[in-house]
Amino acid sequence: METINYRNYKRGDEPGLALLFMRAFQMNGKSFIRTKRSIRWRYIQSPGFEPEMIQIAEDMEKKRIVGAIYVNPIEKMRCKGKEYLVGHINDVSCDPDYTRQGIATCLMKMAVKYMKQKGCDLAMLVTGSDSIARNKIYLKFGFQDVRPLNVYFNFPAPTRLIQMLPQFFPLFPLIMLISLFPRSIIKIATKLNSFFKDIGFEICHGKGHIKYRQSINTIIPKYYDFNSKYTLKKLKWAKIDVPYEREIPSYVFIKKNTHIIGGASLTYEKFYFSQFHLILKIGIIHELYIDLERIPTRTLRILVYSYLLDKVMKAAIKRKLGIIIFSGDRKNHVLHSGLIRLGFLKLKASVLMVNDFDTKLDYQKLKKPIFLPTYLTSGHP
Repeated sequence: METINYRNYKRGDEPGLALLFMRAFQMNGKSFIRTKRSIRWRYIQSPGFEPEMIQIAEDMEKKRIVGAIYVNPIEKMRCKGKEYLVGHINDVSCDPDYTRQGIATCLMKMAVKYMKQKGCDLAMLVTGSDSIARNKIYLKFGFQDVRPLNVYFNFPAPTRLIQMLPQFFPLFPLIMLISLFPRSIIKIATKLNSFFKDIGFEICHGKGHIKYRQSINTIIPKYYDFNSKYTLKKLKWAKIDVPYEREIPSYVFIKKNTHIIGGASLTYEKFYFSQFHLILKIGIIHELYIDLERIPTRTLRILVYSYLLDKVMKAAIKRKLGIIIFSGDRKNHVLHSGLIRLGFLKLKASVLMVNDFDTKLDYQKLKKPIFLPTYLTSGHP
């Protein structure tokens, strides 16, 4: 324990941070893949980055990073008509050889102190609903469960999935049924509904950035609490100056006449299963939204969400993705129904936690769903 030094990020830490991420999150046999290049993009190149946003524990004898916590981004978010400064906590990690030494607790203490010095009103993080970190660390530091989250998944290209996971071939008929049958029903339903007479869609790969930014800045604030403005700097970082082809976004727009009434963004990441020595491409649905005011009934809104998701599946097929996922607030009932209607399966796996430093908000009384950016839910902008 005497050899552990706690410090902020310094240039050149990226390889050690990437190795730590893989060692820490592979304790459960599976995790997304982090490289020094993706660490640099996700954190160091993010708008407003400061070295204090990455707190590090280092074994001085072995010259090895053995723990880290990331506070990134710190941004203004709106809730109930007021603006709050929010710190997002990500990728809390400890080397498996250094657990039970209080490293994560020390790092969390440093992170909370930094956020308070920056004037944050609250901190947010997403964790497993019954994880050790939640029970042993986050609750102790004053974090409270605010919203349970669902993780939804579907299989846009079943043959591609089976090629990557041949051991699942006996399930191929079931996967095909889950993937294709609901989409066929939705296509019939939209053709028979007069509301869709003037509805069209557009899929843009690697272009349409400004149009996408304008639409989410217009639509999302009307229907979600804790939404943040998508600035040009954030757009350039998250969508344009990306490190790999897999982070180039495919935008999906749906329009009524020429007006955008909904949209989504799709990228993919590599997911590593160490016990099988297997790397799987997993599509990630980012912002997913519709302009509810322009859709007159709840039934139609659910159908429009399903229509939008069908086009996201189409974009995923173009990118040869066997599986796609989406994380969302369980309170977003209309979106939930649209996902289920299109055949998405769900897992109740995680929870949004908040440490309220200064707001005194009653989070249980928030009527709107909470907007959950993917840089918070999965660590990917």
